[in-house]
Amino acid sequence: MKSLFTALLMVLFIVPSIHSQSNSETDIHTHIDKLMQHCYDYQMFNGTILVTQDGKEIYSNALGYADKHNNRKLNKTTSVYLASVSKQFTTMAVMLLKDKGRLSYSDKLSKYYPEFPEYANTVTIRHLMNHTSGIPDHYRLGIYKPGLSNKDVFETLLKQELDFKPGERFSYSNGGYVLLAMIVAKVAEQPFHEFMKANIFEPLGMKNTLVYDESKPEIKDRAVGYDANGNLDDYNIFTTGAGGMFSTIHDLHLWDQALYSDKLVSKATLDEAFTPAKLNNGDYTQYGFGWGVSENDGKKTVQHSGGLAGYRTFLRRNLYDNSGYIILTNHGNLTNLRPILGALDAILEGEAYEMPKVPISAKLAKLLSHDDAISAIEKVNELIKTNPSNYEIDENGVNALGYEYMGKEDLKTALAIFKFNVENNPSSSNPYDSLGEALLASGDTIQAVKNYKKSYELDKSNTNAIDVLKRVGIDTSAMTKTIAVPTKVLDSYVGNYELQPNFILTVTREDDRLFIQATGQGKIEAFPITESKFYSKVVDAQITFHKADSGEVNSLTLHQNGDHKAPKID
Repeated sequence: MKSLFTALLMVLFIVPSIHSQSNSETDIHTHIDKLMQHCYDYQMFNGTILVTQDGKEIYSNALGYADKHNNRKLNKTTSVYLASVSKQFTTMAVMLLKDKGRLSYSDKLSKYYPEFPEYANTVTIRHLMNHTSGIPDHYRLGIYKPGLSNKDVFETLLKQELDFKPGERFSYSNGGYVLLAMIVAKVAEQPFHEFMKANIFEPLGMKNTLVYDESKPEIKDRAVGYDANGNLDDYNIFTTGAGGMFSTIHDLHLWDQALYSDKLVSKATLDEAFTPAKLNNGDYTQYGFGWGVSENDGKKTVQHSGGLAGYRTFLRRNLYDNSGYIILTNHGNLTNLRPILGALDAILEGEAYEMPKVPISAKLAKLLSHDDAISAIEKVNELIKTNPSNYEIDENGVNALGYEYMGKEDLKTALAIFKFNVENNPSSSNPYDSLGEALLASGDTIQAVKNYKKSYELDKSNTNAIDVLKRVGIDTSAMTKTIAVPTKVLDSYVGNYELQPNFILTVTREDDRLFIQATGQGKIEAFPITESKFYSKVVDAQITFHKADSGEVNSLTLHQNGDHKAPKID
């Protein structure tokens, strides 16, 4: 099955080959260029990047294609969809209106939209900005469709109850940000995109930035979106506030530098935006007004990621030394982005850094250009055996390569690739599904059935496996029985699990349902396969909880493009 992987959970892959460096601007430029060329050469990066130090641009580049089907390359002025990086601009619009005395952060949602249920009297603009409102994330409500508009989101949210009491906890809500854009338009008495252009983009000279909505503005040199497998996955909705913006690396540099001044709002207003929200119980979140906030040894950093359709974006600002970077990509493989970010952070700090692992799919593809499948896979297996730290066995990439050969009607090679993927990702569902499809195409129904059954066993959301099994005459009734996990067991899983530093998976229980939320991402429900293993219906991922000898749950393993263990930290 072609994976519909979306970036709700992110995994960091790095290798132990250490690169040392000095702190000069020339050396930093050289190291960044070496890093980015490495990632581009091995199909880990397709996009634009700009890096700053002391407020100055010290590196920028465009690598890959804006539109690969028309052979149009990216350049530094290519406009890319920002996804959730747009949120910081939405909160700036609110801050502008606040500084002008036209609204207050304490204003209730009911003041602007009294048609909401009674709870709107308890939800403030501040709650909406820092994701503590309890307003549901509309993507979790299953309303995504081509042409989705703010009106569609608004009408859906009107029918919902709050997920929790406002201020009780942090829960990422795109729906809350759609409401913020609507409030801005109502207060300003002009369309949201016009307000943004007149009050932010034009004053800062951001000539290649706009809000894309139902007016369908023309976008010059726009990057087309592709999924992790290289298939068209372009932006096709009209919602604003939570996303909706297109921009370039140079325009975003203008934005970044403006936030070190009072060009738009006062320093006091900006300081508050970069301050984590305080919950009702006195605890602090890691999110301000449209920015993730972290501070280590007195050094504060604000940042935000974005991901929708084939676009993955990231903007980081180190407030302590006016350095940072902007990354805009149009090839949706976020698992490849995180090691790049880790290396960039180290380079800017003058620390030793580690080159990202080479995806084994890229190496296998090169070998297959001149070797037969058996020889190529033997060579790849030898590389993995002798240099395991240098390669990432990237499940999605290998899967895409298999389908590439199926598209060429080279079923023998496709089967070999899918078998290789199963052997190297035995705990993941999708490789078995893909192998089952290829086996079925080759006429081997018996082995195809075995693989489809295994795929469903590992991922109960794989309805494709059930449909295929039914189509070939297999009774699936015993396979699809619902499993109930006692609430006492679910409670034992509740807590925070550290997948990587500053990247936490938070597990919560609501009644008899378990939820997982990754840092800076939306909350998703986890459904039981067994009492200790769960799966998601919105991403191709499973989670297994582990117990110590004492019987206490002490870690989990995320099964997503490999197996990744996360210890329980509280």
